[in-house]
Amino acid sequence: MRVRSVAVVANPDKIKAREEEPRLKSWLKERRLTALSRNQIEKADAVVTLGGDGTILAIAPRAALAGVPVLGVNIGRMGFLTAVELSQMYPFLERWLGGQLRLSERMMLDVSAPRVKHQLLALNDAVIRIGSTARVTTIYASIERENLGCFVGDGVIVATPTGSTAYSLSAQGPVVHPEVEALVLTPICAHSFTQRPVVFPGRHTLELRVHDASHRHDVQLCLDGQRVFPLKSDDRIYVRRSPHKLKLVRDPEVSFFEVLREKLSW
Repeated sequence: MRVRSVAVVANPDKIKAREEEPRLKSWLKERRLTALSRNQIEKADAVVTLGGDGTILAIAPRAALAGVPVLGVNIGRMGFLTAVELSQMYPFLERWLGGQLRLSERMMLDVSAPRVKHQLLALNDAVIRIGSTARVTTIYASIERENLGCFVGDGVIVATPTGSTAYSLSAQGPVVHPEVEALVLTPICAHSFTQRPVVFPGRHTLELRVHDASHRHDVQLCLDGQRVFPLKSDDRIYVRRSPHKLKLVRDPEVSFFEVLREKLSW
C-alpha cells in the first residue's frame, strides 16, 4: 500500500519517546508524508508508535477498526509486538517506505460484558480477576454452551495467540504461534493442580459466569491490562474471535521463533 500520512503515537510516560516524536515528524515531512497525531489514527494510512507493547495495545482497537497498519518502535523492555528498536528506527522506516516489509494480521477478541452497551475489542487478552488478594473467586466456563468446568482461584485469562506471550505466559499458559486461529483459557493461581490451560478453536464462543459468594463485587474484567470493568456475581461474559484484525508491520527476515529466543532468552 502507498503511505501518504502517518499518525505518530508516543508514550507520554517515556522521556525518549517524547523527545523522539518531533524528530520523527520532521523526518516524515522531509519525505513529503503528512504527520498526524494520536487523535487522527482513523485518517492515517499507517501508525508509528514510540514506546513498548503497552503503547500498541492502547491504540490497537482503533487501528484494527480503521484497518490501519501499526509499526511499533520499542522504547520499552520486552517489545513482543514492536518491530524495531529505537536505535534502528530510521533505517527500518526507509525499508518500510521502500516496500521491503510485510504485514502480520493478528487475531483479536470480541468481548461482551454486562452493563457495557458496546462490543469490546482486545488484542492480547480478556482477564477476569479478583480485586482482593485475600480470597478467591469461582468462574464457570462453557464453550459453545457445553460445560467446561469450574475454575477456582484468582481468576482466568482468555488470550489470543498474540497474547499468549503476555499475562497468560506468566500464569504458565502455552506459547501459541500468531498464525494459529485459537484461543487460550488459562487459570490464574488455580486452587487445584488439575486445572490446566485449555486451547480451543477460535471459531468457538466462550461463556464465563462469575460466582462471587461474598457479593463484595471486587471482581473485575480487564482488557489488555488497560481497561477495567467491575463485575457482579452471576455476571456472564462472552468472548469470541473478532472479525477485525490488527495489522502489524513486521520484518520478513525475523521469524516468530527468533523473537521468542531473543525476548525469552532461550
